Amino acid sequence: MKRKININRPEISPEEISKRKDFDTVLKHHTGATKPFFKKPLFLSSVTFVAAAIITSVVLLTKNSNPIVENEQPTKKIDSIALLTFYKNEEAKPCINPPLKEVNVKYTIYKVVAEKGATLDFKTGSKLTFPANAFVDENGNPLKGEVELRYREFHDAVDFFVSGIPMTYDSAGIKYQFESAGMIEILAYKEGKKVDMAKDKSINVEMASDYKGTEYNLYKLDTLHNNWSCLGKDKVVSNSAANFSKNDTVKIVKLEETPVFKKIETKKEVVKKEKETAIAALPKPISEPRKPVQAKKEKHTFDIAVDPNEFPELAVYKGVWFEVGDENKDFSPSSYDIIWDDAALKEGTKKGENYLLTLSKGLKNLKLIVYPVFEGKSYETAKKEYDKKFDKYNAVIEKRKTEEKRIEEEYQAKMVALKKQQDELKEKWKQEEANRFKTMDTQEKVRRMFAINSFGVFNSDCGKSYPQGVLCTANLVDSKNENLMCYDIYLVDKARNALFSFYKNPVTQFSFNPQSSNMLWTVEDGILYWLKPEQFKDIKDNSAIANLKMNKVDEKFTTVEDLKAYFNF
Repeated sequence: MKRKININRPEISPEEISKRKDFDTVLKHHTGATKPFFKKPLFLSSVTFVAAAIITSVVLLTKNSNPIVENEQPTKKIDSIALLTFYKNEEAKPCINPPLKEVNVKYTIYKVVAEKGATLDFKTGSKLTFPANAFVDENGNPLKGEVELRYREFHDAVDFFVSGIPMTYDSAGIKYQFESAGMIEILAYKEGKKVDMAKDKSINVEMASDYKGTEYNLYKLDTLHNNWSCLGKDKVVSNSAANFSKNDTVKIVKLEETPVFKKIETKKEVVKKEKETAIAALPKPISEPRKPVQAKKEKHTFDIAVDPNEFPELAVYKGVWFEVGDENKDFSPSSYDIIWDDAALKEGTKKGENYLLTLSKGLKNLKLIVYPVFEGKSYETAKKEYDKKFDKYNAVIEKRKTEEKRIEEEYQAKMVALKKQQDELKEKWKQEEANRFKTMDTQEKVRRMFAINSFGVFNSDCGKSYPQGVLCTANLVDSKNENLMCYDIYLVDKARNALFSFYKNPVTQFSFNPQSSNMLWTVEDGILYWLKPEQFKDIKDNSAIANLKMNKVDEKFTTVEDLKAYFNF
């Protein structure tokens, strides 16, 4: 949103800033003030006062305090000049400033013949009626031929958020928040240029709404002066008079809760288990044969009779010897001079590669790490045997890989088909959802009727005070406990159809109703962060700084519907 700022203000010297870096003193005397949505220019005569206000904003990002939510202190020190530049850039942005580049409420495009006018039905059940000859060019001349109309609606906090349309206003110095019964934007173009409404013409709007109260006023957003203009009252008409009875009530459920969707989900689990069962049923891969090692002349060896039942991996080869490993630092060739009474062999530290040989004579024992080796023709014979076994082993492995690949491809094909069914269901569900919106119970659905004689943003709203219950200074940090450099901060109170705006991190007058289900949204460098409802319970009502650890949203959204599904709207 666009903010008014002072220009040509005297530069603040480094000495002036340095003199006011007593952070504890500044915080002690700082009471904080929330920034109204449409700021009045503050022409300050005292440079000293300006410097003190700036330092206060910077200090609140770095001052050590006892955090409310997290017991760690923020570690990121934001440069004061960079922060002031950031604030200045944010305040210079246009009135309508969508926070996420990739996601916004899309326009529905209509084509209207200017001389004939038209009645247009929107997917939500809203209706717009254009009289003939209602469009003029920038000079007030009547237009002929086809005119392009762009229309969209906003009905909940997610819609308001992604649109970047301001939902706050000031009245008599008090800041209020719009609690909306529905908002629309309508624009008109001919050959790529914006067109206007003829002065003696008006568009009749019947906006579908979930809110039947009469406390709402109709406002238009003045983007040039950054303000909302009150146009009076709209007329509330029940849909039942024209369309429905109480028997037409439709119970709206989520797609995931429907039997047909659950059936597909169950089928996906069955397909997965079928794959796992098929793979488990494949022949188990045999153990890879151990390649025989040729004995080295410089090494010491032993010839030991091997029990084939105990060591089947060795029994398949004939002429096996055991070579003394280099691990045996204390081995002496004199061991060959001893006639040992017994020799025991068991598996060593490297399974299938080495063995522990224990020689004993009376009380004397000698333990050696030995490796199976072959000499001369025994090695050649063992090598041929190994080659045969390896070829057989390799064939079994390749066959198993081929079967596993086939099973996986069949599984993926089935999953793609099931996903396609779900995607088709989702598209059908969207259409049915639009139809259900038109057939809601009269207690839930009304039409708010009004006439407009210009294009732009129109909002059926009533001004509400900010939620109360907990009041504190809120400092937003990321998962690394570093301060977020963000400007617009939005509180979502699911009990109310409003998006409460706060400005500049930290927020010195942050308040919320602890009895409601709350969420907090903000954007840093195009990345969305949020505070979950369950995290609000740890925020206490006091004057301390609450370091709110925000959750980074890693998902990439392409539609508003994706965003609503993520935040359970």
